[in-house]
Amino acid sequence: MLKQKFKLALLLAAALFFVISCDNSSKNSELTSTDEPVVHSSLKSLVVGVAAGSGSEFSEQRDSFTVDEQVALRGFWNPEARNYHVLFEWINPEKKVIYSKDMEIEKSWTRTFSYYRGKMPMNAGEWTIRIKRDGKVIGTTTFNVVRNRSEIPFVAQMEAYNTEKVSLEEGKLITEKVRCFAEGRCDTDTVISSLPQSLAEKKVGLAASVFRKAEVTDLVFSPANKMSDALRSLLAKIKPDPEPAAVELSVLHSQIEIKSTEAVVSMKMKEMMGFSLTSGDKKATILPTQIARYQIEDGEGVVRQLSVDAGLPEHGWKNAKLTAFKTQDFLFSDKMKEPRQLAFSRTVVPIETTTRQDLVKAVDNAMNWYMTNQISEGEQSGRYMYTFFVSKDLEPNDDWGLRNLNAVFVIAEIAKDRKDKKLTESVKRAIEVFRSKLVEGHGGKYLDWPYFRKVSSIAGTAFLLGAMAEINDPSYKDDMKKMADAIISLQEPSGKFKTDFYKPLRDVDQLYYPGETILMLMRYYKISKYAPVLESAKKAFPFYREYWKTADGNKAPFVPWQVRAYQEVYMYDKNPDYAKFVFDMSDWLLKRYPPLGPDAVPGRRGALNTQFASTGVYTEGFGPALVLARELNDKAHVEAYTHMLRGALPYLLGLQFKEEDMYRIKRPAKVLGALATRPDNDELRLDATYHAISGIHYSTKIFTDEQWNAVEWK
Repeated sequence: MLKQKFKLALLLAAALFFVISCDNSSKNSELTSTDEPVVHSSLKSLVVGVAAGSGSEFSEQRDSFTVDEQVALRGFWNPEARNYHVLFEWINPEKKVIYSKDMEIEKSWTRTFSYYRGKMPMNAGEWTIRIKRDGKVIGTTTFNVVRNRSEIPFVAQMEAYNTEKVSLEEGKLITEKVRCFAEGRCDTDTVISSLPQSLAEKKVGLAASVFRKAEVTDLVFSPANKMSDALRSLLAKIKPDPEPAAVELSVLHSQIEIKSTEAVVSMKMKEMMGFSLTSGDKKATILPTQIARYQIEDGEGVVRQLSVDAGLPEHGWKNAKLTAFKTQDFLFSDKMKEPRQLAFSRTVVPIETTTRQDLVKAVDNAMNWYMTNQISEGEQSGRYMYTFFVSKDLEPNDDWGLRNLNAVFVIAEIAKDRKDKKLTESVKRAIEVFRSKLVEGHGGKYLDWPYFRKVSSIAGTAFLLGAMAEINDPSYKDDMKKMADAIISLQEPSGKFKTDFYKPLRDVDQLYYPGETILMLMRYYKISKYAPVLESAKKAFPFYREYWKTADGNKAPFVPWQVRAYQEVYMYDKNPDYAKFVFDMSDWLLKRYPPLGPDAVPGRRGALNTQFASTGVYTEGFGPALVLARELNDKAHVEAYTHMLRGALPYLLGLQFKEEDMYRIKRPAKVLGALATRPDNDELRLDATYHAISGIHYSTKIFTDEQWNAVEWK
């Protein structure tokens, strides 16, 4: 049985808030799902939506469309033992197959994306997509085509939201008054009378969580559908207490009914929605802040949790009514001068007002987090804490040596740049614990780390070499040369690097390890001018330039390390092919994942589209690309990369746990200054922090305060 994370205080006794009118028929619901799936079918579920250009993503997930919209289908599959063929049939309202597509499904695929390429405009009415395998139907889904955009439930939801949403100042006012009441400084009549009439009349509901000493003391929902009534109802359920409180307030909007499928709920989670479940007299609700806080990863987790909270079996959601709603979330705690907007579970960092000094402070806080959480006992004394689960207040006994080594390199670079003695001593302790596991071989020395996920890869030795080069202690000199020689010994005549000192070659590692290795070699070359290092980097270039053009190499993780590596090679060898390589990869990444603008949901603005956990990694490459563009006076690239950084870096600051976020944290020292993996997840892992902080720190070196402030983000 799923462990119940939320108390039954989440149960609702009545309708929560204003509901957009829509009937219960399939034509007006938001569901897309398979009908009558074949037992043990390879097909899990189907989702339709509006295609985002010519890529393989939705711009909107819904199942009602106008006659001229580009409809696309996402399929979710179970991996199989071999490849197989399926037939997609698009059936119009007249029950005729008007378009079909045969597709070979590779055995490892878990998702597919296909477009309707039939006659346009589409006929109005209910359409069916039927999936066949070996002539048998393995799944169907339906969607609707309408003539008027206003008939689409999702559009109606957004129109209602845009009409009734509160302004930032209104949200701050309500949150401030609720906290005033919670601390016993205001009575109900004073709070209600403080609302302007236009705000009091808004058709919204409310929910509030009151925290004291990192514990929830009140968790309440209002069943009303008007702001003044909702607020009065909310206050009636909160127990005033003079002890300092932090108040999370959610303004609830625009509920629409959706059919119960995990895939649809997962899509709605990405749009920062909450969910309510009703089955007879049993009801439950979950807010976006709670989904993020308890690290519920997908739609299945949400609907199962709702079932448990409502007192149903875990799969009771399949026969229940499910609705999705939007929220606006705010926070006011005793650590804050005024209320702030929340995005998922952390305070929003406004992009427009973020300063370069805010970036500097973020690096300070992250370095303090690393030093505070450096392991001080045992054989691994000196390495840094790997991960921490905020929702469970749990530090697992876990590590990945390679990621710890990358952290050591980043911290060493920052310690050197800042001439920070305390940070330097910390990173030297980390270097020593890894250096103790160097072994002779391959014409030099390489790292053979025996703990947790063992490390004998070329990148492990390279990161240790890079960290030692940044600190450049005289005692490192002999080991650094031997490590460089061992690394170079793994290079083949083609320029390709073998990726491990004794384990079998894995080509997947070519996406990461060679770029990491070349960059670390260049850091060593910077202090040593050891000629074989530069020659090795130059020798690798033709191979990896061609590898980038292959299906295996033309992937996003390949980009940032290679960009950083060959920007630094260019510093010593002005080969224009290096510059072209850097710009081609950076441009490809921006085109594939364009940065999200002001219309994105709070907490995701400025991120590379869909890459919420990876924006920090990719940001590491754009700073060096910008430096190269400036050197070449390439104005178009300067503008593109500057704009990307101006949005992405504040986005990353929004992932960082700040002082005002500590109101719910039991052990702040384990959390303060670290970055979560993404906006809708509270898990901390040292690589999420060092990737982002590396990009942020580099940018503080290439922008002055005046240059940063002069960049307009839009």
